[in-house]
Amino acid sequence: MELTRGAPGLLDAILDSLSDYAVIVLDHLGVICIWNVGAQRMFQFTEAEMVGKSIDALYTSQDLIVAAPQQERDGAGKAGRILDLQCLRRKDSSTLWTEGTLTPIHGPGGDLLGYLKIIRDATNRKRDRDEMQQLARVDPLTGLSNRIALSERLHQMTEMAARQGKSVVVQMLDLDHYKSINDQLGHAAGDELLQQVARRITAAVREVDLIARVGGDEFVIVLPDVRDPAVGGRVAEQIVASLSEPFLIAGSEVQIGASIGISVYPRDARGPAELLRMADVALYKVKAESRGGYHYFAKQLDDRAHQHGREQRLLRRAVDERAFLLYYQPQVDSTSEQVVAMEALLRCNAPGLAHLSIEEVLSLAVSSGLMREIGAWTVGEACAQTRRWRDMDIHPLRICINMCAAELSDPRIIRHVADALSAARLAPSDFEIEVTERQLLEDSRETGSILDAFRSLGTSIAIDDFGTGYSSLSYLTTLPVDRIKLDRSFVQHIPAVSRGCAIARAIVALAHTLDLEVVAEGVESAEQARFLEESGCEMLQGYHYCRPLSAGAMTQWLERRRSLAPH
Repeated sequence: MELTRGAPGLLDAILDSLSDYAVIVLDHLGVICIWNVGAQRMFQFTEAEMVGKSIDALYTSQDLIVAAPQQERDGAGKAGRILDLQCLRRKDSSTLWTEGTLTPIHGPGGDLLGYLKIIRDATNRKRDRDEMQQLARVDPLTGLSNRIALSERLHQMTEMAARQGKSVVVQMLDLDHYKSINDQLGHAAGDELLQQVARRITAAVREVDLIARVGGDEFVIVLPDVRDPAVGGRVAEQIVASLSEPFLIAGSEVQIGASIGISVYPRDARGPAELLRMADVALYKVKAESRGGYHYFAKQLDDRAHQHGREQRLLRRAVDERAFLLYYQPQVDSTSEQVVAMEALLRCNAPGLAHLSIEEVLSLAVSSGLMREIGAWTVGEACAQTRRWRDMDIHPLRICINMCAAELSDPRIIRHVADALSAARLAPSDFEIEVTERQLLEDSRETGSILDAFRSLGTSIAIDDFGTGYSSLSYLTTLPVDRIKLDRSFVQHIPAVSRGCAIARAIVALAHTLDLEVVAEGVESAEQARFLEESGCEMLQGYHYCRPLSAGAMTQWLERRRSLAPH
């Protein structure tokens, strides 16, 4: 059976009407037997030029090297039909993208006679698909690469570095204080800030370097083709310095910073995923120490990261199992020595966390997102214990609890406290919030709004660790503060050191000028207590009166004092 047009008729009419499609019939060797008008328009070859010629004339030299035409015919013979998207050649040697089908043609006895190839121009479709693929790899806000593009490019860069014996430097960057800017000025301002950050990072690196935005305020910078890994530190310094300069956002000048963790391929990791993780470990080191600056990955950092992960899991279990308890330390009236308040101090007795100080446990809780849950338990337990003392007819005590930024940034904390007070049948005036001076200065706007809400509720507010190295006292006049707690560092040398005595008296006098009461911490001797009482300090707290005790031991201590008190 011969594969030719034959006499003019219906078949010719059909073939010629398909002017938007190239319809090509091949014999079993790939020689063209039929070439329609659509094929002529698409490839610029006439029917006379192509009939009797091999289909190879339409393929690029790269495809011919790998015998692509024969592979397609073999594939169609096995599968019954194949679909393809390929780049083919016109008569003038220009190329176009096409998509089409190749179908075997069999005779009545099942013998292979040839193939039917139907093609249409897919140049626009290919361009659109390429654009879609490109968009899928771009962060729409900043125009930088996204996580998908980072994964692809980093894989390519590390493979190239392995062949050339060079290094790849990865920098994991996290913005400092971005959340507060976003909360204060709004999400539109936050987006504008990220766009400006992207431009500054771009200006600080080479054109061949890759910059990707992989999270809200997280960026990755990849430096390929590096001979000296120290270049990573130099680039990081430039980026940190650039991002520390003020930004003009929504008419306001704002200032942020950046923390950068650095890893180096192949020194620190064998593959892209591990390389990114090591940079993240180094970033955690920077953020844990002070924020701002950069740090290279080191083996001990990875060990510490694994330990931190184990500790986080242990803390999660401790929260689930309520493996916490409260100790209490009294505050006494400096004149009558009557107990007027009780500070609740958190302790953790969970297995595996005993080697950590309570400060380290709390820091772990904040980084693990567990501080709010722990704080809510602390408030509820402290209020319940206060009610138990009330029911024992022990003199009414104000319960004092220190709260950190993670708790005070949660608007639900007001409802937690109100519910705990209601459940324990306590008045808001029975409850005191303690906030450190450092926290007030670092998060004054956010903390101030929460403190205003607590004041509206009716609780009292104290400034803990007052005087520990800060000179700005303006917050004392603007925030709803009731009392300050004189830090133990001012108490430990009185009355022996005259300068320390003068400072303590000055702080007490300042507080009284602002109608604030003073609680002195760290009182360990009768001499200190006497000096502070004479200086006008209203309340005293320290080992001179009582060490922090468990609830049961503190109950016994309170009952002994009640039995010894004059009637």
